[in-house]
Amino acid sequence: MNIKRRLALRFVFQLSIAGIVSLLIVVLSGLWVIRQYAEIQISRDFASVGLERLVESSKLTTDGFEFEPGLLERVKKNNGWLQSLDENGQVERSYNTPNDVPKQYTSGQLMEYWLNKNAFPYEIYLWVQKKEGKLFTLIYGTRNELTPLFEQVKAEARFSGSELVIPEKAASRLRSLGGFVQLLDSNGAELASFNKPKGVESRYKIDDMVVRTLYFYRFDDRILTSYEEDTGRTWIVGLPNITSGKVDRGWLPPEGKVLLTAMTVMFIALIIVFTLLSLWNAHRFGVPMLHMLAWLNSLGKAEFKEPLDRRGIAVSRKRSGEWRSRYRVFAEVLYSIDHLAATLLRDQKLREQNKHLREEWISGITHDLKTPLSSIKGYTHMLAEDSYEWSLEEVRKFSRIMLEKAAHMDTLINDLAMSYRISAGMQQEDGERIELNEWLGAALERAGASPSFNKERIRFVPADKPLYAKLHKPWMERVIANIAANVWLYNPPETILTVKVEEVEDRGQVALSFSDNGNGMDGDTANRLFERYYRGTDSASSTDGSGLGMAISKGLVEAMSGEITVRTYPGTGTTIRVTFPIMK
Repeated sequence: MNIKRRLALRFVFQLSIAGIVSLLIVVLSGLWVIRQYAEIQISRDFASVGLERLVESSKLTTDGFEFEPGLLERVKKNNGWLQSLDENGQVERSYNTPNDVPKQYTSGQLMEYWLNKNAFPYEIYLWVQKKEGKLFTLIYGTRNELTPLFEQVKAEARFSGSELVIPEKAASRLRSLGGFVQLLDSNGAELASFNKPKGVESRYKIDDMVVRTLYFYRFDDRILTSYEEDTGRTWIVGLPNITSGKVDRGWLPPEGKVLLTAMTVMFIALIIVFTLLSLWNAHRFGVPMLHMLAWLNSLGKAEFKEPLDRRGIAVSRKRSGEWRSRYRVFAEVLYSIDHLAATLLRDQKLREQNKHLREEWISGITHDLKTPLSSIKGYTHMLAEDSYEWSLEEVRKFSRIMLEKAAHMDTLINDLAMSYRISAGMQQEDGERIELNEWLGAALERAGASPSFNKERIRFVPADKPLYAKLHKPWMERVIANIAANVWLYNPPETILTVKVEEVEDRGQVALSFSDNGNGMDGDTANRLFERYYRGTDSASSTDGSGLGMAISKGLVEAMSGEITVRTYPGTGTTIRVTFPIMK
């Protein structure tokens, strides 16, 4: 799997996890909001919502019904009490029930209490349901604080000037319970009020009091009203729906606060999730990138080793050599940088070696040029000497020697010029179609005719059929001369050179093999045979070679779209193989 796919999978996986976590946060927030809304509804109207929940969560045991402890705590928090009756009106179970509440009821008595026709200090609510084959009657009661306060205010309160005068006992009770009193005129506008909290209307429409009385559980307060026929005024006494204390009358209703809290927590949680994801990505992907940049910066400073940690171990690897998990996704990049570092290090070493070899080669070439030049200079001084008269035969002898040395110098200079032409990218000459058997035989005859060589030591094995290639004859002759010279210069006098022409059918090529039975070469010499600044022997060991012959041969062969290779082992001889595309 390449780096593109690995990164794509990593990011898809991370975004999927982040999406799942975000969805989970949203779902949990939604569930929390629903639960809080239910708690608000239970707090406001436990008689309707709470009793239903209480029945639904109940379990039938041998001792009767057992209720959810959390809802029982809500009964106590609302200063209420609970009784469970059997079919005969006998109390089976009770919770937080005051002593003045009956332990058994008759049908008529229960109806009197429920309809408030009998003096009873509690307001009761009934829930009758059949569950698990048994009739379920549940009584929920809360102390009736509103009715006594309403009766007391209606009997004793009065309107004086612009203020309401409330009896001290009723006023104290109203303050402690968070209740209030309002006096309205005939148009529903407020004339005066006592202890009125924020959020309570100062003007009522004709249907407002009806709605607030019938659907009291929808509002923060429950009210009772009294109308005065003679004055047209209306008295209102209200208490919070949450009987355990005052209603929170902030700038938002409880539902709004719950929703705002949920959204705030959800937003903070999402920010934390994505911040952690960003930090994890920075650690997971940023650290390897910084490491790779540091490594590339080191390469620019010619420091080729991967940066190490304090323990001397490569930062990207474990002690076992495996990639660390955060670096594994960038394996291809790290391999490429490692390969680049190895290549740069090898090139640096080669440059240093080439510099050393070039200095040695220049020293050798200088020696090779100075040696014939010294001979020419010496014979020239001899001929120019006035004190001695040389014979015609001696002059001709000196002249031949000087010509040979000059020719050798010319060869050295030509080889040097050819070497630099090849390294500069020599243009390919137009070749011609040559039949290799005939042409190579003639070229070897010419090479063997040279005084430096012995044609008896050359064996030619032509192909069994005519083979053609497109070659530039002068270049090819130079290649053959250089290969032959290399054989004679660096092998014993009895060395035999075998030249063979053959077809490489599976590759569509023709091959020229130059094999000798001489000394052979070691691996280092064979690998560097075609380098410009490398000599397998001391450059001063012979005055007949320039040390550039094989490098020039390689350049010329490649300029003719060919390929040259060497196969050799010490003591077994050498085979140089030159191949060209075959022509039909």
